[in-house]
Amino acid sequence: MSGNENANIRKMKLSDVFSEIPQDVWENIVKKEPEWLNMETFSHRFGFGPFAVLMIVTGLNDYQLKGKAEEAYWPKIQKILEISLPPRSPTELYNLLRPFYQKERFKERKIERLGRFLRSPLASELWINPPQRVSTDFLNIWSQIAMTMHQKPQAKTIAFAMKCLGISLLIAGEYKFDFTVPIPVDSRVKEFTKQLGFQVNKEEDIRKLWDEILSMLQCRNPAITMIHLDSFVWQLASMNKYNLQNYFRDLGNPRIGDGISSLLQSTTYIKVV
Repeated sequence: MSGNENANIRKMKLSDVFSEIPQDVWENIVKKEPEWLNMETFSHRFGFGPFAVLMIVTGLNDYQLKGKAEEAYWPKIQKILEISLPPRSPTELYNLLRPFYQKERFKERKIERLGRFLRSPLASELWINPPQRVSTDFLNIWSQIAMTMHQKPQAKTIAFAMKCLGISLLIAGEYKFDFTVPIPVDSRVKEFTKQLGFQVNKEEDIRKLWDEILSMLQCRNPAITMIHLDSFVWQLASMNKYNLQNYFRDLGNPRIGDGISSLLQSTTYIKVV
């Protein structure tokens, strides 16, 4: 059997296990993400437009952190926002967040990115847009963010910023938007891909692999998007077998944890061509 055939079998097995997850559990998985847990409260306090801009710009700077994102990034931003008045403009949001990024790694670069986005016409437009307008224009906004930041649309920070924007829409109760954004390929996604036995090194190949797995899942449940799948992969990547089984018990689906554990235990590295 060729490497491609082995890889296809493993992708099908993985999609079989994932497809057993009910839609309400997928929604709960997304709600476990630090960008949801730590930021949800500001959706109502700020209003949708300012909140969406906040989520995008913090997503753009979620890289090369001083620790785990769920410990060293999102909770710290939450604390700053909790003791501050809601910003009335992108400029006020810049002034609010700038001191935090001054203490971060690659501070000059992150402050430059903060200003580049928040001083852009796009940020000003999104500031006053309702969720329905953002939902309708979602893919165009993706292109505009990439152009504003002088990056490729599939770049990790751009894809993650779009996931954060997608989460802001979900929090606002808006579900009908076209999230055909690729998985943000960070260190956890790379690690979990290897743990599953896929021998892929290029980010492009990792994106393609998870796009294929998502397509298989969507054949059975069209409501699943890359927001759900990325949230799931990102959370699982940091778990050992014990944590993984507890995670699925908490979600009410212990059998799925057993299925993923079996796949991880049977790992033999397969080159994906």
